Amino acid sequence: APAATPPAGMNAVFKELNQGDKITAGLRKVTDAMKTKNRADRGGFVPDAPAGRAAVGAPPAASSGPPSKAAKPPKVALEGKKWSVEHHVGNKTLLIEGVTSKQTVYVYDCKDCVVTIGGKPNAITFDACVKTAAIFSDVLATCELVNCRSVQVQCLGSVPTVSIDKVDGCQVFLGEKSYGAAVLTAKSSEVNVVCVPNEGADDEPQETPVPEQFVTTRGADGKWTTVPFTGH
Repeated sequence: APAATPPAGMNAVFKELNQGDKITAGLRKVTDAMKTKNRADRGGFVPDAPAGRAAVGAPPAASSGPPSKAAKPPKVALEGKKWSVEHHVGNKTLLIEGVTSKQTVYVYDCKDCVVTIGGKPNAITFDACVKTAAIFSDVLATCELVNCRSVQVQCLGSVPTVSIDKVDGCQVFLGEKSYGAAVLTAKSSEVNVVCVPNEGADDEPQETPVPEQFVTTRGADGKWTTVPFTGH
């Protein structure tokens, strides 16, 4: 059977291809001035996109703010000899009972919470907490607060040392058994210690702000002395 005749449009294309070198005779040659590397209007950069339009192929603009931190599940657990209380928000009834002197309590990343600790732990630590309070009876060694804001601790029994580091806003309530506690502060502000008399006593609670500013002077003997700055 005879081969099918190509449509008229295709016959024209085949005819041009069969011309060989003659097909390029009518094309306009590219001069040196027309080459991209020699044109003044082509500097090798991509021009800015018009206002309101993103450049074609440009990656999406990165967010200027930090990525939002996903909320972690709250936890209360005894891990070895450490009680961990973590990631609670708005929980005013957190309770840990029967803590022994061989155990510690670590409260981390809690906000707007109240933690009540029963027993006598070796140490209590509050880390990265906001608007959170601790109520406890006795601590064998130290109650430590670090990297916190607007926190409160209340000792109903005895605590030898309260350590406050990088804390903005802290109220420390001490019962009569803890009046002799040492309060250590570093890089902290708005720290107040309140001595609370026993229930039924005639005395009123006494609140004392912990100094934030100090004056260091050199004496005639060559020794340096640091005292709180009172503003006078």
